[in-house]
Amino acid sequence: MSTARRYREGLGAFSRNARLFIWGGLFNGLGMSVFSLLFNLYLKEQSFTETSIGQILAAGSLGAAIAAVPAAMVLERVRTKLVLIWSTLLSCACYVLMVLAGDAPMIRLMSLSATMFVTFYRIASSPFLMTESGEGERIYVFSVNSAVGMLSSLLGFLFGGMLPGLFTLTGLAGGAAAAQEYSLYFAVAASLLAVIPFSRIEGDSPAPRVPGGLVHKLKSYDWDVIRRLMIPKILVGLGAGLVIPFMNLYFRNEFGLDPPRIGFYFSLMQVGLFLGMLSAPILTRRYGMVGSIVLTELLSVPFMLVLALTRNLALAVSAFVMRGMLMNMNLPISANFEMEIQKPEDRPFTNAVSAIAWNGSMTLSAAAGGAIIERYSFAFSFYVTIAFYLLSAGSYYLLLGRRGAGRVADRSAA
Repeated sequence: MSTARRYREGLGAFSRNARLFIWGGLFNGLGMSVFSLLFNLYLKEQSFTETSIGQILAAGSLGAAIAAVPAAMVLERVRTKLVLIWSTLLSCACYVLMVLAGDAPMIRLMSLSATMFVTFYRIASSPFLMTESGEGERIYVFSVNSAVGMLSSLLGFLFGGMLPGLFTLTGLAGGAAAAQEYSLYFAVAASLLAVIPFSRIEGDSPAPRVPGGLVHKLKSYDWDVIRRLMIPKILVGLGAGLVIPFMNLYFRNEFGLDPPRIGFYFSLMQVGLFLGMLSAPILTRRYGMVGSIVLTELLSVPFMLVLALTRNLALAVSAFVMRGMLMNMNLPISANFEMEIQKPEDRPFTNAVSAIAWNGSMTLSAAAGGAIIERYSFAFSFYVTIAFYLLSAGSYYLLLGRRGAGRVADRSAA
């Protein structure tokens, strides 16, 4: 069977709820990509330092780590539809307050709160897509969901970079800071549109519950598998947090670019991510889940080195796009793998621990990342990130290469 025919059949098998979830993710991704592109630049216009910005980003990551386990418990008791709607509404309210707040402590508090609510949405996503898809189309559901997220980010980065100029050109904003502020409000409004498809989801139910009290539940989870899944994620999170949240500042500081050009280059990266995520099923069939994850991490390292060394803008942009495509190509694969390897009743908790591992490591490294960049250089942070990426790829292969494949086979046969 041809690849195109497999894709057509996989797409045709999507359930109505899965399609609605993906539509909601499109609006959410559109708004949040505009917000993430412009908020750091907005803070710089307000004379915040890289260290302060790093602390705000770290507060967001900390919020995700705090909310992960409570989110998994809520999903055992509340319909996913309600979780999606309320997490969107409350996170958007916090993002508005982040813009309105004038001092760093309040911005950190709102950043922490917003990401806590977003975490409920993220913890719900993978178990929900597993429930709403069959084995045949599942990798396509995860891949398309991730690819649509990248497409929404592409549009958000491209349009978001132009928004401040449009507000200034039309006379609605009197300066750069005001134009960016209005653009951030637009981003929140776009995210709120996700409530419309989420509200049309029907027939969903809370996630399967593990019987017994909290202590019994904690003992019942397969902690050996969870540990093997989390170690590589923590390593890559420690590396990513040093540089990835600061890439818009990288182009601003190292090359003197303005928001429209930064937004354009971010949108180019999203094109690569979109195409890469759509290719995830093809990659998985050839190299397997673990092999694909390890391969893409290793291939991204040379491009990270280019970003550290080059002072040529075209080369930096090319490396930025390729690094992002390769590192994010494995997101739908790893999300699918983490769900496949666990029992249905363990999936929300595994997803929660995964969020804690990722966001906890990002909290530590993002908090340090701004100070490292300010004191040393972007290049130094890139070198440290490369070391973490290599350790992550190696640990993924050693811890999950054979064991993981066996566990997936066992789950499929059960």
